[in-house]
Amino acid sequence: MTDRSIIRLWLDLERGTTVFAPGARVTGMAAWSAPDAPSGMELRLVWTTHGPGGRDFTIVETVPFTGPLTGNERRPFGLTLPVAPYSFRGSLISLVWTLQLVAIPGEESTFVELTVAPGAEVIELGP
Repeated sequence: MTDRSIIRLWLDLERGTTVFAPGARVTGMAAWSAPDAPSGMELRLVWTTHGPGGRDFTIVETVPFTGPLTGNERRPFGLTLPVAPYSFRGSLISLVWTLQLVAIPGEESTFVELTVAPGAEVIELGP
């Protein structure tokens, strides 16, 4: 028995690249399979900090996909990354960028983690 309410979501980035310089352009396809048309779909560019002191969460940009259809659908997207903050990892705090595809309303979502930093590498904070 299958659950007809399940929405399946995918994000495919152009060339499969997840590492970017600040200010770079990110393009790809957002895709979903929905047995019933969701009210909306939204792509979110988000940065989050993680560490023992808590967590910050900031939605930097949203790309709405209006009028999603029942069945399989693919929509292209493109957005320009901001020049800061950079992706970094340290013993007390880390900052992680993600692209999230979210079905509205509902809890269905998927994400792809991005690295946004000069030299296209996560900045490692020293001990």
